[in-house]
Amino acid sequence: MGRDEHIWPEAGKFMPKRFLERTIDYKGGDLELIPFGAGRRICPGMPLAVRMVHVLLASLLIHFKWRLPAEVEGNRIDMTEKFGVTLAKANHLCAMATPT
Repeated sequence: MGRDEHIWPEAGKFMPKRFLERTIDYKGGDLELIPFGAGRRICPGMPLAVRMVHVLLASLLIHFKWRLPAEVEGNRIDMTEKFGVTLAKANHLCAMATPT
């Protein structure tokens, strides 16, 4: 179903924007998108994969010293938001990572 042209126009093309306006459950509740499978054949590693996102983020925060580039002043960060299904920053923040 993930490549069905009736559900996803241009299904073979990488278009992450198609998910911005939709609330799709990746856990198998919505059969439009089932990256981990569904039902009896659901991936047994899905709970681990979901938890690993938090572990990965924590590891990045612990093992690197983060700073802003020289051209960005700390009190002048553009916090403009772009409205969608969720609020996202209109302009991405660039951060420099240095191993600790």
